[in-house]
Amino acid sequence: MSHTLQISLTPDLYRPVVFPDRCVCCGATREAESTLALNRFVMRGKRQEAVTLKYQIPHCRRCARSTKTVFLAGCIPFVLGFLVVGLAVFLIVTYGASIRGLDSYGQPNNSNSVVLGAAAGLFAGIVGGFLFEVMARIILLPVMGRGLLAAPLLALQLLDDSDYVAGLRGKLESDASSVHFSFANDDVAREFRSLNGAEN
Repeated sequence: MSHTLQISLTPDLYRPVVFPDRCVCCGATREAESTLALNRFVMRGKRQEAVTLKYQIPHCRRCARSTKTVFLAGCIPFVLGFLVVGLAVFLIVTYGASIRGLDSYGQPNNSNSVVLGAAAGLFAGIVGGFLFEVMARIILLPVMGRGLLAAPLLALQLLDDSDYVAGLRGKLESDASSVHFSFANDDVAREFRSLNGAEN
């Protein structure tokens, strides 16, 4: 069961965060680090700004390797599905709309069919990437085991503006006023809370 803690951020987003000096996933001796990167667009006055926070997360070698492997097991099928399905739908919709005369509406030499094809291809690409990732996880589950089950789908992370490393999930609040860390290891979560004065 995950344990979620909240760290409030100052307006300039600088708040030093200290992680326990052991693997956040299994609690073993720290031997490596993995990067947890949180990105979100927020409104500052009348303009939108990109907010990026990066944290170096302590891991043992096994959990750091698991983080990279799980990321690749989600990223490669997602990108492949996005490109294959998205490109196929883009070409089919663009060609079909062009044949039906969609480009003859509006100004001369309009590319209405390309715009429609691009929108349909983008949506279909995201759905295709999601389906390819799910299928890849089902196929790889016997080989990779629990590490693959614990990690959220890459498509969901992109839509949710969150990031995951073995044993830890991070998410920025929509207004970037705080960051939420969800720990899989309760002992590490308790130590993190005492080091940072984090809130539940």
